[in-house]
Amino acid sequence: MVSEKVNSVDRLINVIERIGEAKSPISASDIIFESGIPKPTCHRLLQQLDDASYIQSDERGHFYPGSQMLSIALDVRWTNQHKLQRQAILHGLSRKLEETCGLALANDDASPHMVYYDRIQTNWPLQIVIPVGFPTPLWASASGKLYLSTLTPPQLRRVLSKIELTQCAKNTIIDRQSLKKELSLIQRRGYSVDNEEFIDGMVAIALPLYDQMGHFMAALFCHCPKSRKNVDDLENYLPILRTAQSSLEAVYREMKELADGSA
Repeated sequence: MVSEKVNSVDRLINVIERIGEAKSPISASDIIFESGIPKPTCHRLLQQLDDASYIQSDERGHFYPGSQMLSIALDVRWTNQHKLQRQAILHGLSRKLEETCGLALANDDASPHMVYYDRIQTNWPLQIVIPVGFPTPLWASASGKLYLSTLTPPQLRRVLSKIELTQCAKNTIIDRQSLKKELSLIQRRGYSVDNEEFIDGMVAIALPLYDQMGHFMAALFCHCPKSRKNVDDLENYLPILRTAQSSLEAVYREMKELADGSA
């Protein structure tokens, strides 16, 4: 029994390694060929990994790292030096905007949502405090809508089938067609906004961070009370936000290259 469990774990790790090391999305047949895992077993493992958001599939059915795998990769690969660089970028951005800034990751489990991964709080007496690890709705937050806009049509249908578009605040989009129009707009302009859609009295803006293969990695966000800044004010900061976006992606690329070089 123990040897069977070890064998199952070895096979699961093998599948994860095949997908994680692939330079582009990899097919199930290539995974089976490279790993030597029996076809039924491999398909079962792929389904389990997909259900748990460790992998995702594109429109061809080829597999690539999912939100959970990327989250683990970020946690493991952020060396102390790179964590300091990331924190310095976020601190600098927060000082320039004088508002709360941070990173959010997608969690595509049975109840998909975004999770605050890192955050630099502003020093204003009036603040909206959303703690690290707090789940935020995909359809009602700037980072969540941004993530949805990066999905392929099949992926979007699958994620939306798991959630109910409930009213979170006065401007929450609860109509699926209206949400899809919003996602198309986000795709065209490259950023997302939240105008009192998640919390009444709060506005936010979010920009994507992509890995070397063009896969969504995280959302860089800024949020604040609407009494202090409105959406137009946040959009005026786009040049500063895009500089931070590029800097964070550069830190990740450097970190990835160092990790690959030491492997």
